[in-house]
Amino acid sequence: MDLYLDYDNHSRRRKQRRRRRNQRSRKPLFFGIFVLLVVLIAGGIYFGRRYVAYRQEQAEKARKLAEAKKTVTVMFPEGYSIDMMAKRLEEQKVFTAKEFLVAVKAIDQYENSWIKEIPVKKGMKYQLEGYLYPDTYNIYKSSEPKELIQKMLDNFERKYNEVKKGYKGKRSMQELITMASMIEREAKVEKERPKIAGVIENRLAKKMKLQIDPTVLYTTTDGLYDAKKVYYKDLKTKSPYNTYVNQGLPLGPICNPAMSAVSAAMHPTKHEYLYYRTDNTGKGTHVFTKTFNEHKSAGEKKQ
Repeated sequence: MDLYLDYDNHSRRRKQRRRRRNQRSRKPLFFGIFVLLVVLIAGGIYFGRRYVAYRQEQAEKARKLAEAKKTVTVMFPEGYSIDMMAKRLEEQKVFTAKEFLVAVKAIDQYENSWIKEIPVKKGMKYQLEGYLYPDTYNIYKSSEPKELIQKMLDNFERKYNEVKKGYKGKRSMQELITMASMIEREAKVEKERPKIAGVIENRLAKKMKLQIDPTVLYTTTDGLYDAKKVYYKDLKTKSPYNTYVNQGLPLGPICNPAMSAVSAAMHPTKHEYLYYRTDNTGKGTHVFTKTFNEHKSAGEKKQ
């Protein structure tokens, strides 16, 4: 009987020891599973957030790319100066005026070889004045000012080369564009342009001062032409562009003319007129006269 009890106690103790060993061996397993679950959950959260951030980043890139591909239309009327163009671009929130003018002055970045032929003179405001062709342009919203300017220069080159085919005169491109810029600002009626060109040529031949009002306004309005009239005091303004003070052509173009004005400069009407003034019709047409007395008399009749 005692032997049986001893055996039974021994067996029970052995089972208890086995159970404790099993419990101890399962603890690392449970801990490992717990750690693995924590890592998987944390990793899932981390990579989930990264994926969401990646999708948001890709969506933003796609939005910016789509925005960059959108175009904006810019229209410059004939006779606009560079300063007027800069103002319009800023008003339409395409570029700031400063950005555009900085790009205009950085002429080395443009591809047109003829730019080197434009004489650089002391007091010249913009070397490219007269050569940014006034037209309608479509550009990407992401464009830089230099890209628009290059389009304008290329447009001028194409149109000028076409008009030049019939020119047999000896005036340089700079002289022709300078004359055309004055014609553009003076002539509102297309058919009068060659006639005004003829007056300019006649006065130059006689070494008379051209006395063209827009050459004064180009200086007094800082190229914006936002003054309605020229006052007598303005005629004395010291500027290489002022044809009331200086003899001959102004230092350079005073605006960017249309090709019809350039064609008029190339093919002036031959006549003996030395003067012109607006008439009473209100249509922008002029009375052309040969002498100052006739010019004065035409002014009195207008009044």
